Order: sequence, then structure tokens, then C-alpha cells
Amino acid sequence: MNNLIKTLSCSLLFLFVVVESTHAQVAKMYSGTVTDVDTHEPIIGVNVILKNAQTGTITDVSGNFSISAPAGSTLVLSYIGYATKEVKLDTNISLKVEMKEDQNQLSEVVVIGYGVVKKSDITGAVASVSSKQFKDQPVKRVEDILQGRTAGVAVTSVNGMPGGAVKVRVRGTTSLNTSNDPLYVIDGVMSGGLNVNPADIQSIEVLKDASATAIYGSRGANGVVLVTTKKGVEGKVQVYADVAVGVSNMLKKYDLLNAYEYATALKEYNGIQFGEDEMEAYKNGSKGIDWQNLMLQTGISQDYKLGISGGSAKNRYLISANLLDMKAMTITTKYQRAQLRINLDNDLAKWLTLSTRINASRTYNHNSGIDIMNFLNYSPTMEMKDLVTGVYNMDPYNSVNGNPYGARVADYGDSYGYTLNTNVDLTFKILKGLTLSVQGAANYSHSPAYSFTSSFSKPGQLSAMENSSRMNLFWQNTNNVTYNTNFDDHQLTVTAVFEASGSEGRNLILSGTDLANEFVGYWNAGNAKIRDGKNSYAAEAMVSGLGRIMYNYKGKYMLTGSFRADGSSKFQKSNKWGYFPSGAVAWDIAKENFMGGQDIVQQLKLRGSFGVVGNQSIGAYSTLGMLTPTNTDGYGSNVIHTGYWTGNMATPGVTWESTYQYNVGLDATVLDGRLSFTAEWFRKDTKDLLLRKPVPQYNGGGSFWVNQGEIRNSGFEFTVSATPFANKNSFGWETTLNASFLQNKIVDLAGSDFIVGENYTSIGAGPIQIKKVGHPVGSFYLYEWANFNNQGANLYKRQSDGSLTTNPGADDLITKGQAEPTWTFGWNNTFTWKNWTLNLFINAALGQDRLNVSRYAMSSMTGEYRFISLSDAYYEGWDKVENKTDAVYASHKNSDNRNYADSDFWLEDASFVKLKNISLSYNIPKRITKIADIQVSVSAQNLLTLTKYTGMDPEVYSETAYGFNGVDMGSYPVPRTFTFGMKLNF
Repeated sequence: MNNLIKTLSCSLLFLFVVVESTHAQVAKMYSGTVTDVDTHEPIIGVNVILKNAQTGTITDVSGNFSISAPAGSTLVLSYIGYATKEVKLDTNISLKVEMKEDQNQLSEVVVIGYGVVKKSDITGAVASVSSKQFKDQPVKRVEDILQGRTAGVAVTSVNGMPGGAVKVRVRGTTSLNTSNDPLYVIDGVMSGGLNVNPADIQSIEVLKDASATAIYGSRGANGVVLVTTKKGVEGKVQVYADVAVGVSNMLKKYDLLNAYEYATALKEYNGIQFGEDEMEAYKNGSKGIDWQNLMLQTGISQDYKLGISGGSAKNRYLISANLLDMKAMTITTKYQRAQLRINLDNDLAKWLTLSTRINASRTYNHNSGIDIMNFLNYSPTMEMKDLVTGVYNMDPYNSVNGNPYGARVADYGDSYGYTLNTNVDLTFKILKGLTLSVQGAANYSHSPAYSFTSSFSKPGQLSAMENSSRMNLFWQNTNNVTYNTNFDDHQLTVTAVFEASGSEGRNLILSGTDLANEFVGYWNAGNAKIRDGKNSYAAEAMVSGLGRIMYNYKGKYMLTGSFRADGSSKFQKSNKWGYFPSGAVAWDIAKENFMGGQDIVQQLKLRGSFGVVGNQSIGAYSTLGMLTPTNTDGYGSNVIHTGYWTGNMATPGVTWESTYQYNVGLDATVLDGRLSFTAEWFRKDTKDLLLRKPVPQYNGGGSFWVNQGEIRNSGFEFTVSATPFANKNSFGWETTLNASFLQNKIVDLAGSDFIVGENYTSIGAGPIQIKKVGHPVGSFYLYEWANFNNQGANLYKRQSDGSLTTNPGADDLITKGQAEPTWTFGWNNTFTWKNWTLNLFINAALGQDRLNVSRYAMSSMTGEYRFISLSDAYYEGWDKVENKTDAVYASHKNSDNRNYADSDFWLEDASFVKLKNISLSYNIPKRITKIADIQVSVSAQNLLTLTKYTGMDPEVYSETAYGFNGVDMGSYPVPRTFTFGMKLNF
């Protein structure tokens, strides 16, 4: 009996051990969130690996992960810039992991189209900007984040006015008659712009080569900018507030003749006499108008940001708001922007996650347009206003245009922008490694605008009003199936997507002239004696299917292949579909066995890629034959009859514009990630250009779409990032330098040697710019200036025989210069010492030219501007200098002298180096304040500009109906701003 009891006891003990051992080996599904220990923000792309096993995954865009593992095992989490962390698993299946920064690590992860991937595994050209790179700068718009921080991305402030236009080009200009703007994708949804509060941004990725962009097919030819916004994280509620107040002024003004000098010049050149008392008043400053001081003021900006985030393991939220109020440097101009964002992430089940993104915004512009060139040329000796009628006077001596001050204070305009962006994503975890994402999004925008013109703004002006309304609705449905698996030393990710999108727009314009009264401004069209109205509607749609395979062997050999098919409603019949393949390979030499004996080089990756992307940026119905109504009186009578004329020629054969891209890259990382280097060579050949070909007038005139022509962009890019000093408690220094060289060339123009636009007749000039084979887009078409003759008249070179003349002809125009820079640079430095942080950001552009039409207008007595206002044009002119070899400007007395705006005399080197930002901040920790972590800062933007350009700002240029690029006609400069800020994290 005792033996039986012992036997049974031993058997039960053995059975208990076996059961417990088996229980310990049963796999459980663990899920968790990985956040930054300091910022509490989710970390995207963290490697989560089961220790001593091949099982692994990476965190998603919300910092979440799920992994099947037995209790008692260990997870290893790693990510570039963070210390590797190990987590011992127990019975708690919901994990919250915090990771701490560590500069001595290598493994960076970025967001790519329709997925996430480690940077070490990327085979294409992708540039990444994280929120940490711009957090020390008072950024008011997303485009400012991209400027100078990403190699191959040129960002130009076309207009320095608050809310003004910004031009973004990724690796050059690829099209002549269609859009060159990149595709913007915000949280997976395609967008027409970057309507995002900068404080909401987690990271920005720029996809540059075809391997990266071809996944977006017909929308990827101009590059893709991916914006990922922040998400809420599990844990304590986080509240932040950010307040910044800025003071702006114009960095540079023109040196103009004052009233006394102007009156003296009028007497000298035009024989206009002023009384002695009047001249004395001009001299002592009691009379006369300083137009720059009158029209310009100190700008004030107020930027308020507030956010709250938190949540439980299953439900997380982030709510943020932003209010920006800006008074511009020009009088009566102001800009306001208000934004609200709600980001929700809900784990509805272990296998289902719901993500919701809502962004609403309102913008307001008052008197946003201003003619700077006009007030630079208005006479300082004139009387501002007719004291009897109250009408603002015209300039009796110089500009023929309306009174610039009257246009600001008597006329006014208001424009609004209302947007609502919604995005819902359901992610199904079907099987291990297999997910299905179903995303639906809608972007609605409404842009009403109102303008009023007063009869008091200038003599003879008829009062007028105009109301306009633009509404647009964009929708997108994306269905993404992704399978991610590891087996032995192989990693495979397969993605398949079906996507459909569309948009429709409605426009309405109502205008009236000769108002019965002006009391209600633009609100009552019934006041107008003459009324007009028109409206329009357009819709378009696209259906797409795509697939991508990413393969990785031992982290050494990588292969990516993708294929996308797009069907567009803009093209007809068999031309509706475009097909866009790409392929890329990469080899990390540092992972080879022969590199195993060293610890200096962590990465040495060679990359190569090729792909085709498209462009279909033409208007809806552009390939259809359209008739345009024409009203005319009948022969021999005054009766008006409506007839129809060719408005748009049918072009059923037109199809996609295609860009063939080649890219070779090298990524190197040494010294445990403290020094990294990237070099790229690329070439983009855009063929079958969507080109507007002119029709001879005897055939009806106009133009029509063709697929002809070719443009080539090629160049090099370099990025160096280093952490020379990494001790934050004593002294730290992080620096990133990027440089880009770009060569743009027109290869073919549908068989033509060149194409020119309209003559700029208002200033007596020809077409000014030219599109010519063998030259870059944005080339100028100018007369070649060759000094002065003995009487002080301008001499120009005849191109036929090289002789000089004062009266050149159309055959003497040459192609010269370029509007876009050849080299661009960005250098960002962050220095830390204890609680102090100093940031220096320098941006440069070399090799670009500007045609300074403003200087021409102030110096030439030609066209709309009948007299000189620039001081140098008077004192350094032929007529004033004793030594004629010192003359800078031609004689104003010589009737044989001819000044041409389209002369290379006005073409200037506009290369520049700008100190875009310098900021100093001090952090006061919560342990001292007892309330919040507080950062106080003072900074300056555009503090210093080094340039030879004589205009106000070498970066900007004028937007006109002529479509000029690089022409300065009173361009609104980027202001110099001093900003004082405070940030609180509760």
C-alpha cells in the first residue's frame, strides 16, 4: 500500500510538472503600446522581437503591436536613437512600454506609402523629418518644415504675405503645362495641400524616386509628401500649451528719392516748377509722402496651440487646437487661421482596431493682395486726396495706375476657407501576420470670397462688388491587405490595395458695377446697375489597383517590386488606364561576414532603383470637344445674337504623361549611429508631356492637348548627420547638413525649337521668358545689354553680326539665366547645455536668377511708370556723374535712349544664404515649477540674408497672369520676425 501511495504521488507530481511546463509553453497574444519616456508620444516602427526566436513584428503608426508568445519569454524592443529594452512576459497581456533616447543605436523606421518599414530595409530614396527636428522653431506652416531640411526638396516662398503661396518641388520641374506640385498624403488620405497644424505632426516623409513613389502611380510623378499626425497614448492625461508672439518688419527697403529730391529731378528732367515754399516744405519734411513708410507697418503675429491626449489600453485620444492671428507688414492686411483636430484609436476587439481622424479649419484673409511695384513708383510730391470730393488722387507725374493708398483704405476684400477632413480606418487582424485595412475618407472645402471697389479709390472709378464661392468634395476608399512573415533568415512583406477616389467642384461668381450706394459694400448685388453672374461644375474619378513585394534576406540583401494600374475619368476609351511599375535592390555591405571584425561601420548600403510614374493633372473634360458661346451683333443691326465657336478641341488620343526615374544611392552609418551619410544620384526623364500646342489663327486659334515633348532632371543629393557631442547634462551638439545639385533641361517641345508666351505690353516688354530645347524651364528671353554710347544711351548687341545698336529687334533676343537654383543647402544645428537649447538653421540657394522688373520700373521712365523714383537711378545716372565710366544707369535726357524690361541689364544673380532661424530656449522642469514643464524661448526668423541681389528678397518672385517664374514685379518679401514663446507640458 505504501509503495502504491508513493507511486501514485510520484506520478501526480510528474503529471503536475508536465502540465505546468506545458502551460508555460502555451502561446498567448500580447498587445501593447510603445511610447517615448519623455514626450509620451508613440514611436512608429519599433522592432519587437521574441528573444532567441525568429518571431517578430514592428509597431504601427499608433505605436501599437501584437505578438504571440509564451508567458515567461522575453521581448526585445529596438529603435534608432533609443536604448534597446527587454520586457519579461507574464500573465498581463496588455503592455505599456516606454523607451529612452540613446544616440548610439542604429535602426530607423519610416512611413512609406501604404505601410511602414525600417529605414535599414528601404531600397528607394526617402527623406524623413521628425517633429524633433523642428520643435525648437516657431513654425507656422508645414512647408516651412520642409525648407532646407530635406535634400532634393526645393521650397520657395513665392509670396511672403501671411498665408501666401509656397512652391514645393521634389527633384525639379517635370511638366510644362500641368501641375508640378507633389502629392500630399495626410494619415493615408490624399490631400490638395498641407492643411495641418504643425504641432500635430509626428513625422514627414518625402518619397523621391520611382521605387518609393510608383506605389502612387499617376499621382507620384512630382514626388510624394507623407504626413503622419500624432496619436493619443495609454496612460496619464497629457496637456500641452504653446504660446508665441512675433514682431515682423521688412528686412530691406529700396532707397527712393525723397520728396525734395523728387521735385528737383522733376524740374531737371520734365521742367516742372515748384514754389520756393513748397520746395522748403519738401526739404524739411513737413510736406511730401514717404510711400514705403505709409504702406508698410510692423507686423504682429499671435500663435496659440493647445492639446490634450491620453486614454486606456483600448481607447486612446488626442485633441488639439490652434489659433493663428497675423497682422501683415502691409497696412490693412491680416490673416487668421483656426484649426481643431480629433484623433481617436479604439481597440474594439483583439482582432479589430478603429482609427478616426477629424480635422476642421477656418482661414480668413483681409486685403491680401497688394501692388508693391505701384507704390514704389508713386510720386512723393503729389497731393493724396481731393479735399472737396474725397476721391484719392492719381499720380500726375509717374504711375498711371490707381492710388495705392486709396486701394487699401477705400477698397477691401475678404476671403475665407472652411475645410473638414474626416478619415476612418478599420484594421482587421485576420491571421498571424495578415491584416486588412479598410479606410474611408472625405475632405470638404468651401472658399467664399468677397470684394468691394469704391468710387473714392481713384478718379473716374465706378464702384463695384463681387461675390464668389468655390465648393469641393473629395472622397477616397482604400482597402489594404498586408501579409508580413519571417522564416529562417527571410523576411517577406506583401501588400495588395484596391483604391477608388473622386472629387467634384462647384463654382459661383456674382458681380456688379456702378452701385447705387456704397454703404453695404459687397453685400447687395441689387445695388448695381450692371450685373453679371456665372457658375460651373466639374467632377472626376479614379480607380486603382496596386501590389508590392518587399523581401529581405539576413538584413543584407533587399528587393522591392511594385506595380500600380490607374484608371482616370479624364482620358477617353483605351487611354483611360495607365500602368506604373517599379523595382529596387539594396545590399548592406556592413552585414557581410568580412565586415564582422570591426565595430566602426554599422551600415554601408548600396541602393539602385528604376520605375515609371505618371501625371494626369489636366482639367476634367479637357480631352472632350467643347464649344464656347459668343455674343455678337448681327450684320447691319444692333441685335445681339448668340453663336458658338471652338472652345476646346477634342483630343481623344491624349493619355498619361510618364516620368521614367533612375536612382542610385549609398547609405553609411558609423560610430554607433553618431555619424551617418547619404548620397544619391538620380535622373528623371518625363516623356509624352501633356503639352498645350498652339493652333494657327487661320484655323481658329487657341491650343489643344498633345502627348509630345520631354524634360530631363538629373542631379546629386548629399545628407550628413552627426552628433559630435551627446552628453545632454553637459554639452550636446546635433547637426545635419544637406545639399542638392539639380540640372533641368528641355529635351523636346513637340518638334518646335522653342515656345514663348504673351508679350508683357504694359511695361513695354516682350515675352520675357522662353521654353527652349537644351535650356532649363524658367529661362529668360532677353536683349543683351552692351554698355552706353557716348551720349549715354543703352547699347544692345545684334545677334546676327555682333554689332551694337540702340534699337534692337526681335531677332536679337537671347536665352539666358534660370529661375530655379542649381544648388540648394540646408544646415540645422542644435546645441544643448544643461537646460539651455540653441538652434541655428541656415538655408541657401545658389545659381538662380531674378529679372528685377521693379528696379527697371523705378529707373526707366517707360511704360506705366513715367518717371524715376530710385535714388541710384538719379545720382548714378549718366546725366549726374562727372566721370561717365562711373555711370550705372542710362541718360534720362537722351531721346534716343531705350530701356527694355526684357534686357539682361535687369537680370541679377539671386543666390542667397539665409539665417532662417536662431532660437534660444530654457527649460524649467516640473519638479521646480510644481505645475508643468515650462520652456521659454526667444528666436528670430530670416534674421540675416547674404546676397548680391538688389531687390527686397532674392527668394520670392511675382505671381502674375503671365505665369512668369523668377520675375520680380514688386514681390512681397519674407519678413524678418522676432518671436517670443512659452511652452507648457502639464
